[in-house]
Amino acid sequence: MWAKIITRLFLVALVSLWIGSIVSAAPAPNPRKGKNYYKKNCRVCHDGKTEAIPSLQPADKIMDQWERAFTDEDDVAECIPRVKEKTGVELTDQDLL
Repeated sequence: MWAKIITRLFLVALVSLWIGSIVSAAPAPNPRKGKNYYKKNCRVCHDGKTEAIPSLQPADKIMDQWERAFTDEDDVAECIPRVKEKTGVELTDQDLL
């Protein structure tokens, strides 16, 4: 009886470690790509010259503001049509990750 319990616990632990290793194996974000993406697609609108469209320059925001900017999906969704109008580039779901 104890052997079955220990075997099951071992299997649960093994599966948990396996799933954890798969989840943590995602590639790390590349800051250089993000910087180039911002220059190409975001800076056109978010240059700080218009009050309705705030600046997204790193120096203009604190960390909490950046976290809110990238976790509020409604704000991002509102920008997508304007990005296409200004740049001719249609953002995909992959671009927004």
